[in-house]
Amino acid sequence: MDIHNRIRQLRQERQWSQAELAEKVGIRQKQISAYETGVNNPSTEILIKLAEAFDVSLDYLAFESRGENTKIAVKDRELLKAFETIDDYTEEERKTAKEILNLVIMKHKFQELASSH
Repeated sequence: MDIHNRIRQLRQERQWSQAELAEKVGIRQKQISAYETGVNNPSTEILIKLAEAFDVSLDYLAFESRGENTKIAVKDRELLKAFETIDDYTEEERKTAKEILNLVIMKHKFQELASSH
């Protein structure tokens, strides 16, 4: 499922109008319509706001399909230790760490897409 359909699906699952979603994200209803119809693509900043409004990961919003399994095993021990440390942080600190990690993941996926074309 592409991002345009995912935005529409998530909005409809929550029974929000385009205007309600636009208000939550801080943009105009016409922009939501343009994203859902594929006329425009949301910027990274708007993607982050949409993911927060929908309470989903940026990665899920932009790339994954709902049926895929989530990997739990972390092979890099240093990375695993960092995750364990962050798990003890405040809610706000964890949110910031997730946003940074989601941006790194998104950057990598965009680079993969660009190199495949």
